[in-house]
Amino acid sequence: MVIIHLQEVTPDSGIETPEMSVGKQMMRNHVRNLLNVLSPKERKIIKLRFGIDSGKQRSLSEIGEIYGLSKERVRQLESRALYRLKQNMNSHGLNAYADLLV
Repeated sequence: MVIIHLQEVTPDSGIETPEMSVGKQMMRNHVRNLLNVLSPKERKIIKLRFGIDSGKQRSLSEIGEIYGLSKERVRQLESRALYRLKQNMNSHGLNAYADLLV
C-alpha cells in the first residue's frame, strides 16, 4: 500500500515556477537595456528610486541629498525619465511592460 501525503500532490504556491523565473530574468534584462536611452543622471535616479541593482527603493528626498537637488527637481527628472522610457518601449519591443510604468 502506498501512502501519499497532501504535500506531495499539492503544488507549493510559494515556489516560483521555472517559466516565471526565466520570464522575470528576461524582463530585468530588457529593462536594464532600456535604461540605456536615459542620461547617466536619469538612469541613476530611476535605479535608486525603484531599487534596481540594490533592491532598496529610495525616496525623492534621499535621492535629492545624494545629488544636492530638491526633491521637486528629482521628481521632475524622474517624471521626464519615465516619459522617455515609455516613448522608447515600442522600439525595444517591450510593449507588454508599458502598463507597469507610472
